[in-house]
Amino acid sequence: MFTSDDLIFSYTTKEAVQDGSLVKVDPEISSGAAIKFPVYFSQAAWQKYVKVPEGITGCQDIQGRLWDILYMFAWKAKTCNESILNFNFNCQIPNAGNWEPNERKSNLPFNFREITLKAVITAQDIDDPSPAIFIMKPWED
Repeated sequence: MFTSDDLIFSYTTKEAVQDGSLVKVDPEISSGAAIKFPVYFSQAAWQKYVKVPEGITGCQDIQGRLWDILYMFAWKAKTCNESILNFNFNCQIPNAGNWEPNERKSNLPFNFREITLKAVITAQDIDDPSPAIFIMKPWED
């Protein structure tokens, strides 16, 4: 009756969090930045911009880096009425030749880069239509 072409595949937000493709932000942290919906980061954005890179330990922590991103997202979101938002923030990253297309040299000292990230607000999951915010690198979906 059905062929393999008729099969529909779904990959849920819950599965993505379980396997580590997405990182869910603690609601207490995001609400501190006046964000009332759940926030998820792609693993790539989390590893590069939230996690403290080697060589910067001691002067930054993961909570501070996360707060910087959430605050800049919330600030920019106040002027946006679209479901996709690109926003910028400054981030300290050791200069190891690891520049990406969404990074520019910042006017700040100490290896700061101006980073562009993309935030998408959409249904939280396939079975949960409530809104959620997904933050990722600009070319990720």
